Amino acid sequence: MRNENKVKNLGVIILAGGLGTRMKSENPKALSGLLENPLIFYAIKSLIDAGERFNRESFDEYGENFGGIKAKLDRIITVIGHKGDLVRQYIENEARFKAKNILFDFAVQEQYLGTGDAVKKGLEVFKDDEKETDVIILPCDMPLITDETFAETVKFHISNNADLTVMSVNVKNPYSYGRILRDKKGCAEKIIEEKELCGYPKNTALIKEINSGVYIVKLNLLKQFINEIKPNNRKKEFYFTDIVDIFYGAGLKTLCFKAGDEEECAGVNSKYDLLNAQKIMQKRLIKNLIEKGVDFISDENIYIGYNVEIGEASVVYPDVFISGKTNIMKKVVLEKGCVIKDSSIMDNAVIKSYSVIENAVIMNNAQIGPFARIRPETEISESAKIGNFVEIKKSSIGRNSKASHLSYIGDSVIGENVNIGAGVITCNYDGEKKHTTKIEDGCFIGSDSQLVAPVNVGKNSYVGSGTTVTKNVPEGALAISRVPQKNIEGWVLRKQAAKKTEKD
Repeated sequence: MRNENKVKNLGVIILAGGLGTRMKSENPKALSGLLENPLIFYAIKSLIDAGERFNRESFDEYGENFGGIKAKLDRIITVIGHKGDLVRQYIENEARFKAKNILFDFAVQEQYLGTGDAVKKGLEVFKDDEKETDVIILPCDMPLITDETFAETVKFHISNNADLTVMSVNVKNPYSYGRILRDKKGCAEKIIEEKELCGYPKNTALIKEINSGVYIVKLNLLKQFINEIKPNNRKKEFYFTDIVDIFYGAGLKTLCFKAGDEEECAGVNSKYDLLNAQKIMQKRLIKNLIEKGVDFISDENIYIGYNVEIGEASVVYPDVFISGKTNIMKKVVLEKGCVIKDSSIMDNAVIKSYSVIENAVIMNNAQIGPFARIRPETEISESAKIGNFVEIKKSSIGRNSKASHLSYIGDSVIGENVNIGAGVITCNYDGEKKHTTKIEDGCFIGSDSQLVAPVNVGKNSYVGSGTTVTKNVPEGALAISRVPQKNIEGWVLRKQAAKKTEKD
């Protein structure tokens, strides 16, 4: 018999109140940056994605008793402490968390009395009419858990009608982790923390199955037994891990769901851990991009921020660094050593080696570099070419226009089919204010010219090499301001003779 309208409600408690002293940062641990997002972002995103899976999937595979049953994630409570206002502000302002039909709440842990106390604070937010809810409990510092793993853990918990489920994992080196003790039936009997192992048989320390720090518990039972956690340990703190022993002793059903990937359960407790997590996540991002059709010359020595998008058939060379909200479209070539931040690169553009692009737009078929610098608020139009050692700042470069080498273009509007010669400078700053240079369609600006803004060069005009332009140039005119050349014949021979006389 199908339960078409039956929904299992899920809540979440994220523990984000710790000091994180080993991170050696002024920021709260939850806001430590990983590929340009805070640690807590990844926990919340994976939970939200798992919730969306629940909206699509039911528990039909677990038999007729679960036919039509769905799980619904509707509340995430974050327990905050050290600089908690910053964590609250981030979560409330993160646009990617909005419009997901999930209620975000907060609980404050004013004293650092351990994870058991933190969970207790989180429980106080739930209302009395939410007794049928099951609660996912996790720390904020496990950014590598995927939504698939969260979803499978929830399905395991509900389909087995467990009162408490611990997400566990087998690890090669269990040192520093809490060990899972199972009874003969395979139920979770107890979690023994590393610091408490001395009171147990030696073989306990060799157990490879460890506690990940993620739990799913029936809310009504958790509220009933949470106060039985006592600070009977060396640190005199309330360890939430003791809840397993308490539930088991009360005859409740305590199970373990063993995750398949040790990496997913890695916690981030230091900057070294953060670096390792970044390496793993970077590999995941690159693998995902390859599956979407992006070509990598190598997957080593590349940095791609989590928020970056790259289109199919694009090619990424080694030593490329792409960060911020950058959108790379289709068939873009990013050669060795490019640095791109908060920019849009359109189809078929080529970014040659060691070019730097920040907060700019590069249109279709444009070519940048090598060794070019494109500064903020710049737009390079279709088929334009910005060559080696050219710097563009807060300017628009028109279609098919070229500045091939050794130029500075600042605060300028350059039209279509314009040729900027080598060594051209737009002099945009008068010592107090920035001014605009406008070069209209079809102009030719000769090498080593200076255009002193504000100035306008009309359509199809020429500026002779070495000219300093201080006045507007009419359409179709030639502007030239060279000093007349003077040749002094015999000058070198006379100078050499004078030097010889001085020596004698």
